[in-house]
Amino acid sequence: MTFDEYLVSWAQIHGTKRPTGLVLVWLRMSFTLSTPLTRLNPNVITAFGPLLMLVAIYFAESTNRNYFLASIIVFAVGLVDSFDGIVAVRTSKTSSWGAFLDGIVDRLIDTGIGLLLIVLGAPIEIAVLAFTIALIHEYMRAKASGLGFREVGVITPAEKPTRIAIGTMFLFACGVLPEQTSQLAIVASQAWLALGAISFAMLMRAFRKNLKA
Repeated sequence: MTFDEYLVSWAQIHGTKRPTGLVLVWLRMSFTLSTPLTRLNPNVITAFGPLLMLVAIYFAESTNRNYFLASIIVFAVGLVDSFDGIVAVRTSKTSSWGAFLDGIVDRLIDTGIGLLLIVLGAPIEIAVLAFTIALIHEYMRAKASGLGFREVGVITPAEKPTRIAIGTMFLFACGVLPEQTSQLAIVASQAWLALGAISFAMLMRAFRKNLKA
């Protein structure tokens, strides 16, 4: 399968137009890097996401606290999260079970990012609220799909790649300024919450327009 053929399949799966801009760049990079993994079952690739997140949490809160390594691992989680779907499409191994498993793993990854923020100093109530809004976003899309609306609806500022980026950049900043880890955790959780609130409003508006009887 060529990259252009994959883009056609990607647009059909996501109920949207051909991607452009940064999304296109990300997909091109992920498509190329995923090539050596096409011999693996995509569900096996999916399962690596939570395992990598646990490793990132370990390095972030261990005695030596290797924030830079933890940052790289969280970035790798984002790549792996793209690889499973790409490999599934490229090898014609897409399945309902794979989609279900991917959704569960995505929520575990969101939980891992929330835990990272909490263990490094973010107020529990803010981190939990930000994480909860992320869960609500995904529930809204799942519910809309169950009602027959198969399109994305609207791309918000708080999509999964953004949540991965927050975790990656937060940990990198902790590596640069380790003495300000708690303050950085607070800022990261507040940013996640703010983006989540804006995105919630965007999704409500989009689904009200498309699902209104």
